[in-house]
Amino acid sequence: MSTESSHPDMPSTVARMLHPERSQRLDPFRIMAHCPITPQDIVADVGCGPGYFTLPLAKFLIKGRVFAMDTSDEMIEACQGRVNQARLGNVQVLKCDDYKFPVESGALDGLFIAFVVHHPEDRVRFLTAAKEMLRPGGWCFILEWHKTETESGPPQTARINPDELRELCEMAGFRYQESGDVNNENYRMTVIKSRLS
Repeated sequence: MSTESSHPDMPSTVARMLHPERSQRLDPFRIMAHCPITPQDIVADVGCGPGYFTLPLAKFLIKGRVFAMDTSDEMIEACQGRVNQARLGNVQVLKCDDYKFPVESGALDGLFIAFVVHHPEDRVRFLTAAKEMLRPGGWCFILEWHKTETESGPPQTARINPDELRELCEMAGFRYQESGDVNNENYRMTVIKSRLS
């Protein structure tokens, strides 16, 4: 589930994930402008990696907090180091696995899941497990790769197109809200946990 790639031809390093050029394509604050986040929300950054989105989320959540989660010890250590350096007191960095998360059921207002859904073997199980952390009516904001040839990113076989992602989310019990392109390589999608679930 980690944003750390398991593909041998796609070495994933903290340096690559934090490269300044990445912000030209994926500006965190421009992306967050499409996210239904409010400053008092309690949010999980699932598959946080070295905290590329964790820190901007924490700075926006002036009355809220972030649970930054990853399966990789290397990424957890890198994220914690960056959180400490930025002196952000509203972030808790936690180890998780693909289908089990260390946050109580119904404790969160939102989930921020960037470039992670294509990783787990059972994507519906992953989304269903993540959904359990949300309160009824809570939001889930997902970033993924289009199924097009790009210089970077996961192999085509691992990518999920928007229609496939919407279907996976609905199978996991989410209600589709909206989606759109972030750039020519990536897209975003917002889904909501049913108030009845």
